[in-house]
Amino acid sequence: MPVRRFGAEELRLLKEVLASGRLSVLGGGQMQGRFERAFAAAHGARHAVAMNSAMSVLHASMMVAGVGPGDEVLCDPVCVFGAQAVLYERGTPVFVDCQPVTFNMDPAQLEDKITERTKALIVTHVGGLPAEMDRIVPIARKHKLLVVEDAAHAFVATYKGRHAGTWGDIGSFSFQMSKQLGLGDGGMALTNRQRLAAALALHAGAPTFKSVAHGVHHNYRMNEQTAAIGLAQLPKIRKAVAELIRIGELWDAAIADCPWLIAQRGPEGAQSTYHLWLATFEGARRGISRKRFVECLRQHGAPFNVGYTRRAAYQHPVFRKRFPKGAYPRGLCPNAEHMVPRMVMGYTMVPLESARRAADALRAVIDELS
Repeated sequence: MPVRRFGAEELRLLKEVLASGRLSVLGGGQMQGRFERAFAAAHGARHAVAMNSAMSVLHASMMVAGVGPGDEVLCDPVCVFGAQAVLYERGTPVFVDCQPVTFNMDPAQLEDKITERTKALIVTHVGGLPAEMDRIVPIARKHKLLVVEDAAHAFVATYKGRHAGTWGDIGSFSFQMSKQLGLGDGGMALTNRQRLAAALALHAGAPTFKSVAHGVHHNYRMNEQTAAIGLAQLPKIRKAVAELIRIGELWDAAIADCPWLIAQRGPEGAQSTYHLWLATFEGARRGISRKRFVECLRQHGAPFNVGYTRRAAYQHPVFRKRFPKGAYPRGLCPNAEHMVPRMVMGYTMVPLESARRAADALRAVIDELS
């Protein structure tokens, strides 16, 4: 990475799994447990529970929180996945607006959204930039809410010296192939609370914690082969992320003096790991249309997309069709409604030389349009 490398160590561990004949933790496989322990140690957490996807982790977290019909879960309005996890348990997502510039949940707007029906909150570290967890967690503790961090973008990202995914009660990580630790598919939950780890392990279909009685649960088990690749890839992740940070900062520098492209930044004390490079296009204030900007990017071969999904999370049909008309009115989260259609995105997992060419192309676009 930025070009992924799979080699001798991955093959060695895969051969170890195959030679054992134990391709599942339920059949006595040891690789999942080894991967869980290594992943927890890499993030300074006590427990890790492997699953087949990060979406499974988010769903299991909602079950652990006891979310059901009529219960509310606070969600951010940029990325849709946390709110979708709430729907699995027929709960109601309640959206808290994002901050300008960071794209992350605004702690100042959190408490006003809490009611007697609120059970939990899911906060996303958008693009790999940690949210202000030191402000979010105390509010949640005050109201006895389970805090879930969607850290799918934020492997080894830190905020004030602590890893993203370890501030709240449960951290959710994705191993889908586009992510920093791409294993094909898979996910991991982190927690410092054994009770939560045991409950999550039940939904992971793994016998990690034997003290939990069996009941109604899901089977979100990771296979031993995926765990083997993850165990081999994990020691490489910090070097890989350092390359992503270098590329993200290169693109930040390319727009530093442009008044109509605002790079994602902050909060103070946060180190983004730039799963995605993000900025906000504010060209309309300078008489530059989005259409003209997109066309200029194309003409110069600048590999950046504009607009993400072009709508706040609650404006997606899955929410509009499921809830009564007016449940999520226009203007509910004005920052998100303004910023998401103007989100400029760059995928940092490219060779450094390609990233340099992209920076030059972006500069050429700025020079032409300014």
